[in-house]
Amino acid sequence: MQSGQQQDNHRGQQATAGQRYCVGVVGAGSIGCFLGAYLCQDSALDVKFFGREAMALELAAHGLRASSYRQHHYFAQPVAFYSSLSSLIECDLVLLTVKANALVPMLLELKRYLRPEIPVVAMQNGIGIAEMLSQDLANPILRAIIPFNIIKPKAGHFQQATAGNIIWQQNTHKLVNYVIAVFNRLKLSVDVCLDITAAEYGKLLLNLNNALNAITDIPLKQQLLDRDSRLILALAMQEWLAICAQAGVKPLRYTLLPNTLLPWLLHMPTSIFKRIAHVLLAIDPAARSSMWDDIQAKKRTEIMFLNGAVMRLGQHYHLPTPANSVLVDYIKQLEMGTFHSQSTQTLLKKIRQHA
Repeated sequence: MQSGQQQDNHRGQQATAGQRYCVGVVGAGSIGCFLGAYLCQDSALDVKFFGREAMALELAAHGLRASSYRQHHYFAQPVAFYSSLSSLIECDLVLLTVKANALVPMLLELKRYLRPEIPVVAMQNGIGIAEMLSQDLANPILRAIIPFNIIKPKAGHFQQATAGNIIWQQNTHKLVNYVIAVFNRLKLSVDVCLDITAAEYGKLLLNLNNALNAITDIPLKQQLLDRDSRLILALAMQEWLAICAQAGVKPLRYTLLPNTLLPWLLHMPTSIFKRIAHVLLAIDPAARSSMWDDIQAKKRTEIMFLNGAVMRLGQHYHLPTPANSVLVDYIKQLEMGTFHSQSTQTLLKKIRQHA
């Protein structure tokens, strides 16, 4: 994998050749608005946002602002925001930022309005996203993975709350590489990756905590300082790592520690964990998982693309997945409004009973 700075950025920077290109951000929620605010800073890009009318009204009233823990701030006002996808016909590139569970209904709209030669960069969490899109779209499909969390401190303001470089599938599309160069120039670092499957599998290892964070209903940093919560996450990670080994995939590493040592770290007493994992704990105190956001908004979650994918592949490889299965069950209860709050100690006991 090459860092953004090591990329052949000059090739991307030649792409516009004095022209102006249209980039469509489809499903412009927290991630889409955050990324779009960066792209709005480049004079060669005409950025169109597509999303819910409520977001359009919010940005019209407050403008769009993106900031990061690195103290970078970018503003965009006014922005072109559409609740209909008809203007997709004008786009030369699409960043698809809807949640994985919203992809199926979105496909019909994309097929209706998107020119077939236009690259689509799918930015969902989960396994097999590109394959699912390729079955229905004739467009070139690329993957990009967002490793960090976005919070919204106030209306129209989207803030990067955790560290990490965007992982982007290596490609030869000039405009796509120009966009990568724009992000790098604006200090939103992009790493280009040849083995996108390894990147997806490595990201899922970290995303297994999304469900647990939604269940515990506390900020990520506070949750990680609870040892029972860490033990649950360690069990879920061990299940996924066993599946990766069986599948012959070496997940990409997103942390300083090798993936296989993450469960070991999570087992440490809290006092030791705090000393060793200070980088992991460099989190905005308000940061929570996107799955928690969905639960609060009474939306369907991505659970079946995350912990649910571990369950499915565990069945395929005849490997037990009690931790991930219990987490899926609890999230389903939350979605249906039948969840009764329980301590992480009780949750851990249930997982061990199912093992």
